[in-house]
Amino acid sequence: MTQPLMDGVQALLSSLVTSDIVVASTSVAALLNGESIRGSDDGLIEGRLTVPEYQRPYRWQIKHLQRLLNDLTEYFSAPEGLAAPAHDFYLGSIIVHQSRLPRMHSDVLNIIDGQQRLVTLALLAHVLKQRGLAKGIKLDSPESQVRALSNLRWLEQQALPAVDFSRINITLVVTRNEDDAYRFFETQNTGGVRLDGPAILKAHHLRGVSRQEQDSQARRWEAWGKLDDTMDALMKARHWQQLKWRRLSNHRLPLQMREEIVSELAERTGQGGDVAYRTARVCHAGLGQALHIENGYAMRQPINAGVNAIHYFNYFHELRRRVLVLREDSHLVGFHRFYDELVVKANGSEFLRRLYDSAVLLYVSQFGERGLLAAGYWLFRVIFSARLSNEKAVRESTAQSFAKDNPVLDWIASSYTHDELIETLQRFSYAISERLDANSVKFRFVQTVQAYFSMTLNLPGEALKRDFDDEIKRAISRVLNQNVSRLAGVQ
Repeated sequence: MTQPLMDGVQALLSSLVTSDIVVASTSVAALLNGESIRGSDDGLIEGRLTVPEYQRPYRWQIKHLQRLLNDLTEYFSAPEGLAAPAHDFYLGSIIVHQSRLPRMHSDVLNIIDGQQRLVTLALLAHVLKQRGLAKGIKLDSPESQVRALSNLRWLEQQALPAVDFSRINITLVVTRNEDDAYRFFETQNTGGVRLDGPAILKAHHLRGVSRQEQDSQARRWEAWGKLDDTMDALMKARHWQQLKWRRLSNHRLPLQMREEIVSELAERTGQGGDVAYRTARVCHAGLGQALHIENGYAMRQPINAGVNAIHYFNYFHELRRRVLVLREDSHLVGFHRFYDELVVKANGSEFLRRLYDSAVLLYVSQFGERGLLAAGYWLFRVIFSARLSNEKAVRESTAQSFAKDNPVLDWIASSYTHDELIETLQRFSYAISERLDANSVKFRFVQTVQAYFSMTLNLPGEALKRDFDDEIKRAISRVLNQNVSRLAGVQ
């Protein structure tokens, strides 16, 4: 980075200094060596660098290493006859939370932002035989260790510049308050792998877990893999409701999307135990009664920070995998065939599919999987009607506007029974916006739907525009009745 950028970042961070936040301009060598560093409060910053359990693992890939190596090579390999740059190589800001563990006599510096860069530089120092710096940071996560070893082997095969780590400058931000550390963690994007919403949620909620459970809960979180689709479904279910409608940002605005995820699933969470809100069914028989409560969580329920949030995410992530991703449940073969051939492949719209996925998860979490095929058919007719009723191309805003004008997620959440929901979905009506010409995307969508349900393939024109919805309702009812008859015959 350039000297003006370095000065600008340091000036900006210096303006944030409080009694609990200290800023220092120092070198990577001093930090990895564990030297005492003079802070903006004129005190000494001391402590051993550690990676908290709630941090994501070390994940830099070769492309990230190559990018940093190119920058270091350009800086430290000045052409012959030219002097080295007068300013230091600026790496950006490193944010740490300074704390002292019980029964410990020295502080630790928990790395909040900068782990990827610091670990990579420690690996580089190892290859360059500066072993004191290489020992400046320890990795406990098995995933981090595997990635670090792989990157180390790659670095050993490269032509490396003669790096002077004392000339790699950083702006060190030290917080003494964990909330301040989290706030910085949320807002910083100084290079490398950008923090996304799920990564910030992980840090937030693992902080709310007891130290005895942090390791196991962190491993559970990492085992999930990417959470983007699960978070998308949850955010739609929680935001797109008439009682407190809230818009969601376009996917082309990742920072705004991240802020919305953090606000809803971290900042808005409460304090308390692991609570699941479920609808209870009380069956009366004579003078007695039986209480039936399904397992799981409600998509729109209040969430408490820590274990409650982690279990909530785990429930819906695994539910999504079982119902929409994996093909291991023999009871869902019919639904999966329908989902793959119509929801995914029928040119209906990726944005409508995401709304559909949220609706399916909301349905299954409320009513179970037994009636999923019927609910899936009728939800498809309702949600993908936007493919036909919209006058223009189906965009991300189309799905959002449709969900606001036709609160299908509310219809699911407010229904007491499967049958009540189906009646509501069947009453939904819409009009096809324009003539279905044979070369249009809409007509190709109609053809795919008709072929799947073995409907009569009418020619495009006013008759099809007028009769298509009645035809698909009859086709859905016919197919479902055939399924019931077939199952009755098996029994």
